[in-house]
Amino acid sequence: MKPPLGIALCLALQLLPAASHAAAQNDRPALSTDTPAHVQSVLESLERQRSNAILQRDTSTLRKLMDRLYSHVESRGRARSKTELLTALDRGDIRFRVYENETAEVQLLDGGGAAMVTGIFRSVLAQADARTFRGRFVRIWVRQADGWKNTYHQATEIRPAQTACPCD
Repeated sequence: MKPPLGIALCLALQLLPAASHAAAQNDRPALSTDTPAHVQSVLESLERQRSNAILQRDTSTLRKLMDRLYSHVESRGRARSKTELLTALDRGDIRFRVYENETAEVQLLDGGGAAMVTGIFRSVLAQADARTFRGRFVRIWVRQADGWKNTYHQATEIRPAQTACPCD
């Protein structure tokens, strides 16, 4: 599956100078394990940590994984800041029985200073009558001096194709 272009890619391109600057701030030489395959493996691991932290409402882990300027756009269009999302999880406003990535594809950007992760996720809210939700996601990760940080998340619900457009 090819990653979707659009708002996520535009955002990623806006972040690239910041990612390059953050990488330039890092005095350490590149590690021999810092290959594209290694970076992809690291990001896949961070994605699993993120999913588990969302499921367990582990805001301490999420706080470490998120950039201070993190932006979260839900499938129905609601936008939340890092603080708003963490507060909602802390209060129990958002609770899941299931939250997992079914697929995740990593695309390195800016010579490895940033990455776009796209895929499909599945979730079930903790409510008794909750249905399974499937959606596509895009997340932007930026390499910083203290590690990779998730700076942007956007989800879109996967729905069956309509046979007729109500806009006609």
